[in-house]
Amino acid sequence: MDVLLVRLRFPLYSVARRSFQVRTSLLLPSPSALKGALARGLVLLRGTNGENLDYVARKAVGDIEEKLVDVRAVEVAPLAPMVKTAFLLKRLRNLEKGSKAEKDDAMRREYVFTHELLVAYAFKGLSEEEKKLFLKAAMMIDTIGDTESLATVVWAGFAKPVAKRAPLAFYAPYSEISKLLTQKVRNGGTVRIHTETMLVSPDYGGRREEAFYLPVEERRRRRVVYYERTAKVPDVESTIELNGEVLGIWLPGS
Repeated sequence: MDVLLVRLRFPLYSVARRSFQVRTSLLLPSPSALKGALARGLVLLRGTNGENLDYVARKAVGDIEEKLVDVRAVEVAPLAPMVKTAFLLKRLRNLEKGSKAEKDDAMRREYVFTHELLVAYAFKGLSEEEKKLFLKAAMMIDTIGDTESLATVVWAGFAKPVAKRAPLAFYAPYSEISKLLTQKVRNGGTVRIHTETMLVSPDYGGRREEAFYLPVEERRRRRVVYYERTAKVPDVESTIELNGEVLGIWLPGS
């Protein structure tokens, strides 16, 4: 098994369960958004060769999901506090066919402000050529979520997970992690529960959403509410190491 780690740097991002003119944002990017970002990199590398863009996009997502350990194994760990803020987004639409230069629209959007996120894509059975391809695709990620959510890849590379007990640092499917949460409480420990329902894969005619457990906790300083990674999480049996830090990651079957 190989885990592709991607460190992303942001000014802000907005990822929603559904695309509406007015919407709130998920606290962390969904598996669907992260798969879509990597799939876009694949399309840019391969080109479209005159094929229908929807077909090309579906094929890229399919190629990714074929090699993922599980479609829910795309996970994120925040490395900096996150703050949600809503504001009015106004865009000109003069590039649309038949539109006038003064035509515009305004949307009420919620954005998450943070410095960096660490993204992990867990793959199985990758050849060396496929590793190089997915690594190049990861380096081409420039947006997460909507088109205003600019991201910069500051580092990407593969890591091997090892069997070692450590606190969970990445988000995981709540249905699979709930027993560990209950077990820690029964043993006298403390956990923080924060879940969000997220789209598992890009929507091509069907929607599959799932509840995910986020290892974060809400904090407040005066009037500002922010979120950061919490130590009050269950221990898991698989870890990856990055820059001397051991990060617990939930993998199916672990």
